[in-house]
Amino acid sequence: MTAPRPRILLFGGSGKVGTALRAVFAGQYQVTSPGRDALDVRDGGRVRQIVSETGPDIVINAAAFAGIDACEDDPAGALEVNTLFPKLLAELSRERGFLLVHFSSDAVFSGRSSGYYDEQSAAAPVNMYGFTKFGADCFISAIAKRYYIARISIQFGACSRNAQFVEKMLEKVSNGQRHLRISDDITASPSHSADVARAVRQLIEGSAPSGLYHIANSGKASLYRLICEMVSNLGLDAAIDPVPQASFPSKGVKNGYTPITSTKLPPLRSWQEAAADYCSKWQR
Repeated sequence: MTAPRPRILLFGGSGKVGTALRAVFAGQYQVTSPGRDALDVRDGGRVRQIVSETGPDIVINAAAFAGIDACEDDPAGALEVNTLFPKLLAELSRERGFLLVHFSSDAVFSGRSSGYYDEQSAAAPVNMYGFTKFGADCFISAIAKRYYIARISIQFGACSRNAQFVEKMLEKVSNGQRHLRISDDITASPSHSADVARAVRQLIEGSAPSGLYHIANSGKASLYRLICEMVSNLGLDAAIDPVPQASFPSKGVKNGYTPITSTKLPPLRSWQEAAADYCSKWQR
């Protein structure tokens, strides 16, 4: 008799990381991912109902209220989605015994370091987005018994919506824009969402201890260097000018330097190798 497939309840399944997770867990897992039309994650009663109806073995939260300016404009909304919703999931995990996997962000760091941030580095958020993401980290680690907090950096990867930075820039160039201005003083750890999703599956299947894990492709790059690499790999024709982040005014303080690394996990392939792989399969 075939053993039943483990049940995963995935929040945020239509985003970049969510899309990668659905692909990585397809087949051997039974994945349920309610869309935005079916669920507002700020509705605690509805969240409880879906968890009860699904009876998951694993809950993965890839939903987020993203964007520095968006969070500054609506701090209450950011707090509800980025902090209080994960807190509820932590409470439900403790009550029902499911494993909780939550995605955090390098935005919890101040950006004032000169090296890499690892799992032992102290968080010091400088904007509302980072503050609300760190709030969830604190609640989950204090409440849940079985959990992984996967802290990630800027992502590139397949998604139904070109709503994030890398894909927006590539879309502009592929649509004929021949000149881009990109910040050269914002540095992070660019990562392929497919690599991140595979690493999360390995965490789960390897029964790693509960806790915080940094998951990113190896190395670091400025946004300028990242886009130059992508455009070159794709053979697109565009002039890219490096400019300071101050060229793009923001309501919130930007995290200028947040490359991450792990002291707990083996290093993933370099971001350049991952970018080349992504570009080889990129479609408009």
